[in-house]
Amino acid sequence: MKSLALLAAILAARQGLPEKPSKDLDPKDPRSVVEHAAFNTRTQKSYETRFKARLTPPQGDTLDYNGQCVWVRPGLLYTHYTASGGDEKNIVRVGNQVWLHDRLVGWVTSDEAGMPGAGRGVQNPDDVLSVLARHAGVAKLRQPGLVDMTFSGEDIEKIMKEQSQAGAFDWKGSSAAIELHVDADYRLKKFSCQATLKPNDPKASGVVKYWAEVEAAGYNGATELKLQDEKKEITLSDDIRKAIETLLKEKR
Repeated sequence: MKSLALLAAILAARQGLPEKPSKDLDPKDPRSVVEHAAFNTRTQKSYETRFKARLTPPQGDTLDYNGQCVWVRPGLLYTHYTASGGDEKNIVRVGNQVWLHDRLVGWVTSDEAGMPGAGRGVQNPDDVLSVLARHAGVAKLRQPGLVDMTFSGEDIEKIMKEQSQAGAFDWKGSSAAIELHVDADYRLKKFSCQATLKPNDPKASGVVKYWAEVEAAGYNGATELKLQDEKKEITLSDDIRKAIETLLKEKR
């Protein structure tokens, strides 16, 4: 039996699928709650989320983000968000391929857009759940269905990803507090994060405050998100459609 379980774990890793918790759910065990919530959510046919984030530097303007996602198994993600100053982004992630829509030239890859972190962090709830599951051992049960977690180091970067520039923060000197709320079926209900980030710039005084919240908006309903820019609907490029078709065929 152990060899079969090991084989299943190896196959799941190769296919990019979340590994099933080794033990049955124990609602009184915070580690079990996190592991099962992450697995149950990540193995749904699809789910929708809404997210908000705020980055407050010691000096300068606060940056606010407000968006929505549709995640489709086995790795298809649609994201739309607006940010302070009227910035608007539409993102499609197909496996490890990422495209962003540019108002002037249309769809471009994340590398072409100079945004390699697009479609990651709170913009991709699967990312967040993956990080939480790997560190479920630090979880503490506050009350039924609600656990607290603390993070430091590079895992904070993985959670906020797109809202941070490469090399901007000293992750070892930063910290974050996490709240994970689960629903009656032990799936993601709401996730929130409050972090204190230490800038890498030696001339910078003070710390950066980061807050983010991801809330589940529905399960197994939507299989795509109608993307819009300035309230005008955007169509996917042929390259994106082909990548989606290939991904879904490979994972059937």
